[in-house]
Amino acid sequence: MVNYRSIDDFLSELYVYKHRAYYGSRKRRLLRSCCEIPLPLLALCIANSSDATEILMLSYLLADSRFREDMFSEDSSSSMEGAEYLASSIFVGMLIGGTVLGFLSDRIGRRPALLLGLLTNSVAGMCSSLPIFAPSFVSLTMWRFVAGVGIGATVPPLFTLASEWSSKEVRGVFVTAVASFWMVGSIFVSSLAWCLFQLDPKHELPIWRVFAATCALPSLLGAWMVYNYVPESPRFYLAAEKCDYELAAKSCNQMAMLLNVHLDHEKESTLLGAAFDHRAVHPLTKDELFSHHQENAANNFNFSENAHSPTNRAKLNQTINSTVDSLRKLYSSQLLPRTTLPLQLLWFCLSFATYGITTWINTLFVEIQLENIYFNSFLFALSSLPGNIVSMVYSDRYGRKKMLIGSLIGAACGLVVFATTVYAGSRQENDGQSNTSMQTFVIVLCACAFQAFGTISWNTIDIITAEMFPTNVRSAGMGVCTATGRLGGILSQCINAKLIVDGSGSGAAWILVVASISLLFGAGMPLVLDRDMTLEELRDDAIEDSTDCCCSRKRKDHLSDEETDTQLQLQSSRSLEYQSFQQEVESNQPFLL
Repeated sequence: MVNYRSIDDFLSELYVYKHRAYYGSRKRRLLRSCCEIPLPLLALCIANSSDATEILMLSYLLADSRFREDMFSEDSSSSMEGAEYLASSIFVGMLIGGTVLGFLSDRIGRRPALLLGLLTNSVAGMCSSLPIFAPSFVSLTMWRFVAGVGIGATVPPLFTLASEWSSKEVRGVFVTAVASFWMVGSIFVSSLAWCLFQLDPKHELPIWRVFAATCALPSLLGAWMVYNYVPESPRFYLAAEKCDYELAAKSCNQMAMLLNVHLDHEKESTLLGAAFDHRAVHPLTKDELFSHHQENAANNFNFSENAHSPTNRAKLNQTINSTVDSLRKLYSSQLLPRTTLPLQLLWFCLSFATYGITTWINTLFVEIQLENIYFNSFLFALSSLPGNIVSMVYSDRYGRKKMLIGSLIGAACGLVVFATTVYAGSRQENDGQSNTSMQTFVIVLCACAFQAFGTISWNTIDIITAEMFPTNVRSAGMGVCTATGRLGGILSQCINAKLIVDGSGSGAAWILVVASISLLFGAGMPLVLDRDMTLEELRDDAIEDSTDCCCSRKRKDHLSDEETDTQLQLQSSRSLEYQSFQQEVESNQPFLL
């Protein structure tokens, strides 16, 4: 009998296998799920952490007097003329990389685009640390721009892969886990800065070059792990022009093996909804995927064998047409008012506020005369941990919109109190008084609160953006949204640099006030978004579109009465199976990875 398992059904079976059969008892499941991270998930997590190290390292460089002396002025380490160009260069590169590779990853694949971005990031990061390649401010700015291209190129395919490889039961937790490794990258770079810059308290050695070179290593590690442990998304194969069901099924089975799931090749696959064998998962076949979309099996995928290989010019034309078609779909009446535009505004507001603060946070600490800025920066990075925990526990319970609105308002409130305290401290400094210990405590506490709420916002917006767009424009949609965010990041660097160079406490307070206004404006955008996709299957409109346009195969107009009754019975059985399982593991939601 013909099977009807889809990609979502297969991923759900892997989910059940990993958390019911493999981990065994509840106590053992909790212990092992806390200690073990699947290699494909770990690879995507490290790839995201590498972006954090490259972006945040500049914050520590700008606060280092030896770096300012080498790059900005030969006579004075206090001059920072041109700092806005250096800070903005990486965001300009991220704008270009996110836009170009976001569209191309829907054409060439998510995995190749991600590898290209990670390798570009690592090479540029290493070159920016070497005196032979970056002897001056101009050359360093150029390499930071190239690194930005690599960073921007990684974000759309990274979260697209994370979303498309996760089952609907744990998509929020899975994507949040990937996003949470931004915190790991920020803690790594803050710890590294704390250790390295303390080795030379008099700033006589160019320690910043060693620091920059070390920050390039996570990108190289991430590229190696993605190459070895992350297969191409099966949804990409189904959304591609040739609709290669065989490669899609092969990719799913490869993921199962990487997750150490036992595939039973000797038995026939169970029907959708049939009793699930927790001792083994049956391999997914191309016939199952073919039948799931109600295709006529008579042609059986032979249409691509007779196709002529396109010339290079034809490939270029296809790429251009694909990009134009993706833009047309993204800004169509179906997506623009309730999906594309609100998400772009959200990304702009959140990027303007968070990138504007995190890039200049150490310089801000110096300006308001906090002691031991590296320790305070470490606390600032560590404060992402509670934000990640909250995201993982509640993102699939209370919905994405509520999480996003609440976190944006919380981050804005933290900045308002931060700004009030900084302004009061600047008035005292003008009167010849220094900051009290209570003011210092409030400043660090508010900065940490902003970082925690900002982390929840970023985790949630990553999930929402990957869920809201259909498969054929998902990566392109991520690219457009991240590119809009980069515009916000660029604008914030220009504004904040001018305010910081002003050198007054009031300038630092205005940075915080403007960022809080941006966050409050963004908090209204989730109300405009289309329906909440929490615990819903991803939109695979592209599969239907691509099969219609790329081949002449015919669909079944309808199922027979016997097939309909059988399928309804099987789906009902499958639904009861998952409801029982969800009740069993509901209390262990944070540990389901």
